[in-house]
Amino acid sequence: TGTVETYTPLHPKASLILTMTKTNLNCDIDSFLGKYYSFKDVHSPKPGYLALEGKISVLDKKGKLWGQFEILILINKVEYPYTIPIVIEKTQIIDRDWDYHISKEGVCCLDIPHKLLKSKKRGITFEEFYRNVIYPFFANYHYKESTGEYANGEYKHHFEGIAQFYQEEFDLENFEDIIALLETSIGGIKHQPNIECPLCGKPKYKKCCRKKVYSLKGYGMQQLKIDLVLFRQQLLKRKKVLG
Repeated sequence: TGTVETYTPLHPKASLILTMTKTNLNCDIDSFLGKYYSFKDVHSPKPGYLALEGKISVLDKKGKLWGQFEILILINKVEYPYTIPIVIEKTQIIDRDWDYHISKEGVCCLDIPHKLLKSKKRGITFEEFYRNVIYPFFANYHYKESTGEYANGEYKHHFEGIAQFYQEEFDLENFEDIIALLETSIGGIKHQPNIECPLCGKPKYKKCCRKKVYSLKGYGMQQLKIDLVLFRQQLLKRKKVLG
């Protein structure tokens, strides 16, 4: 006896979303390729991803060529525009070291993960993402080689990078204050706007931490819960060290 293959059609709304995603991506890529002639659409080594390969030429303010990089960009077809492209530096000019924000495989860490996550949730336009994130990443490499530091400051990795994000984005360094902020945001705890802030002690909650609580929600509950676990673990380690 033979087997009968069954086919379950997509829900009309899901099919429409998938069609719109493909249309938006194709339009954005066509626009990009029409302006950046050194890039071309190539076969993707990763299933479900659109692949662009090309050369980035980095110029200084006077128009002098600083250097060139051959890169591969992978874009998730289904998730676009709610995705972050994967960028791989192929020329191996950049040392494979996290100090240069690049993995041993050449995958570039384009920014602090939380900032990328917020961009992902908002949705990207590829050409804008290339101008504002991808190109500056490679330009910054040459800037550091020339001056010894990054133009827009250094960013750290792993937990140190998360702590740096909370310090720069929310002006918070104390782990207990960060934990209180995360617990409030995750638990949906509501405080009266005009009372003394129960999180940091300033005169009015609405003028300090309430804005931070609402802003945090934009990063998604999953990420906030991960952050909360990490800060609790690090706080516990600190207390054990202090005895």
